[in-house]
Amino acid sequence: MNTFDTLKEIIVDKFEMDPATVTPEATFETLEIDSLDTFDIIFSAEEKFGIKVPNEQVEIKTVQDVVNLIDRLRIEQGKA
Repeated sequence: MNTFDTLKEIIVDKFEMDPATVTPEATFETLEIDSLDTFDIIFSAEEKFGIKVPNEQVEIKTVQDVVNLIDRLRIEQGKA
């Protein structure tokens, strides 16, 4: 399973969402996911991928933004 599919599974499970609505281009705003829920998604991704997301401010607006962040961190942290 690739990063997007895993992240999609996390979002669909946590928010009981229609999987068809979770696309790479979907914004968290259109998915009605607020900033606290976004952090919850990132925390789940940290556990799932065995990575640590730094506390620095990261620009996240779309599902693809999170996929890109996870992929970059997996490479940087040797978890790819």
